Order: sequence, then C-alpha cells, then structure tokens
Amino acid sequence: MAWKKKLTKIAFKLHGWMGLFAGLFFLLYGITGSMLMFRHQLDRYFNPELHQLKPTAHPIPADQLYRTVLRTHPNLRKLVLHDFPVDQQDCYEFMLYKRQQKLTDNYLYYVFVNPYTGQIIREGSYGDVAPSFFRWLYTLHYSLQLGIPGMLLTAIMGIVMLLSLLTGVIVYRKHFWQALRFKAGLNFKNRRTAVSSLHRILGVWSLGFTAVLFFTGFWMLKEYFTPEQWELPKYQAAYAVPANVDSMIMSAKKIVPGFKPIAVNIPTTKGADVLVRGLMPTTCFFLLQGKASGLSFDAQTGKFKKLSDIDKQSFDQRFETEVYNLHIGSYGGDVIRWCYVVLGLLPGILSVSGAILWFRRKY
Repeated sequence: MAWKKKLTKIAFKLHGWMGLFAGLFFLLYGITGSMLMFRHQLDRYFNPELHQLKPTAHPIPADQLYRTVLRTHPNLRKLVLHDFPVDQQDCYEFMLYKRQQKLTDNYLYYVFVNPYTGQIIREGSYGDVAPSFFRWLYTLHYSLQLGIPGMLLTAIMGIVMLLSLLTGVIVYRKHFWQALRFKAGLNFKNRRTAVSSLHRILGVWSLGFTAVLFFTGFWMLKEYFTPEQWELPKYQAAYAVPANVDSMIMSAKKIVPGFKPIAVNIPTTKGADVLVRGLMPTTCFFLLQGKASGLSFDAQTGKFKKLSDIDKQSFDQRFETEVYNLHIGSYGGDVIRWCYVVLGLLPGILSVSGAILWFRRKY
C-alpha cells in the first residue's frame, strides 16, 4: 500500500503546482466562456443600429454585397457570408480572414452591410475592444489576443487542466462517493477546512463537465501543434468568383428541399469551390445541428458539385462537429446555456480555492 501513498503524495504536489501555474488562465477562460454563452443575444441588444434597420427599398442581392466587401478588403485568405438577415430590419454580416503579417496578429475581421443601401454600417478587427466587445472577447477566449501563439497556449492550458483533474481524482478518490451522495458536507470548523471541503465538493461535482469543456477546447485547437499552422500566408490579390452567390444559395434550397442555409464560404483563390453551409432537414442528433452540412458549387460556373450531409460523413468529421457543439453549448436552448454559464465558472472558483489552500499550507 506504500505505493498508493507515494502516488497520492506526488499527485498532490502536481495538482497544487499545476493549479498555481495555470490558475489565472482557468479563471480567465471560465469567465470569458460564461460571458460568451449569450453573446449573440447580448450583441443584438447592445447594437440596435445593426439589427433595427428601416427598410427603404428592395434588398440588394447578396452577390452584389459580397463583391463590394471583397473590393474594399483585398488580400484575404478566406471570406464567409457569416449571417443572413433574420428579418426585414436586420443586416448581413461577413467574416473575413485576413493574411496576417505577424504570428501574433489577429486575422479575424467583421463587416456589417445594410441590405437596402449596400453601405458598410460597421467593420473592425476582432482584436479591438470597440466597437464590438463580444467579438474581442471571443478572440480573447480562444487566443488571449496573441494570435497563433495564443491558440497554442490555450490548447496547452487545456491539457494542463485535464492533468490537474486527473491528479485531483487521485488525491480525492476516497471522498468521491461521499461527495456524490451529499454525505461529505461543508466543514466550517475553520477557514481552511471550509475552503478544503468546498474545493473537494465542487471539484467532484464539476469533474465531468470540466473535463468535457477543456478536452473539447484542446481538441478544437490541436492543429496549432503542427508547423503548417505557423506559416504566414503570402500576399495574394483578391479573387472574385465568377458565379452568382444568390443563384447558388437558391440552387441549394432546390436541390435539398427543407435545407436551411446559414453561411456561405466563398473562396478567395482560384480552384476552390463555393460552399453553402447549413442544416439538413434530416439531421436530428442534437450535437450535429447548425451549419455542419453543405453543398459545394463550382466557383466558375455555379454548377452543383457535391452534397456533404453530416449524417453520412466519417466518424472523424462527425466527431469534430460534436466536439465543437459540446464546447459552445449550442444545443438545448437557454436552459443549457445557463448551465454552461454557472458550471463554466467552476474551474476559476476551484483555482482560487486551490490557491488559498496551497498558500495556507505553505505559510
């Protein structure tokens, strides 16, 4: 049994040091992640000028708006018609992926366009707090506003948190069953026992959710461990696809009755296809919702080429979509989102309580 005591001792030290090393990161990711759960609703509420437009004429075709955005924003490596208007008072939103000059540059850029006048209402970088706080917060959450190095650091923090959870399981393994049955209550004998019991109970009850949250976060950013992601894109002149964007969107609806277009990936280099992404009427599994399916069209002719139904894709492709939806909580409505808000704060609370225990033990 001596080896168990030795293992517990080692796990305890590792658990403490990892918590101290990454505690501020856990707190940051927890707070920003919780704030992002309702970012779409809050963004619309705080920016009525973007979503309460006065219809003045017939809407301008999306194809014309796309060409306006492309003409005014050259040197892009990707362009996405990110959001269609949800009603007659709403605008189009384009997401642009710029060719950054430095690894720490923020490459995401947004452009809101009035569908009646064709004018750009608002635009900016995801790296600027104003005029879009929630887009800045989004990038802070995933990359700490440090570009590619920040995404790698976030992925590493995901691994550190998973190791912290594993060592915590080893340290508190004898208390698991009691905590799960609410038999291990809070001990208010003194401050240290109160913090210790709170740390243990919260850790046990949040273990599964926290493990899922940090594993999915790591998985979404795992590609930044490969050298290919660290190569800066070279300058390339803007390329406008000859095919009509509106025609391809309409074709997608005709080819698959009931298909709901959500976004359109428009290539900025020759040889790539236009991808109309959206929800298939046959997709039922809650973790495969959203814009996981798509129809590909030839960028030159606009002819349909391929249907990518997420239900019929490989396990790897379905798993990627499931991981993404699990991480952002885009299923189950507001009840699930509020659960994510509350539970998402627990890693930060655990890091604070763990730090208090460590300092009290040391000093």
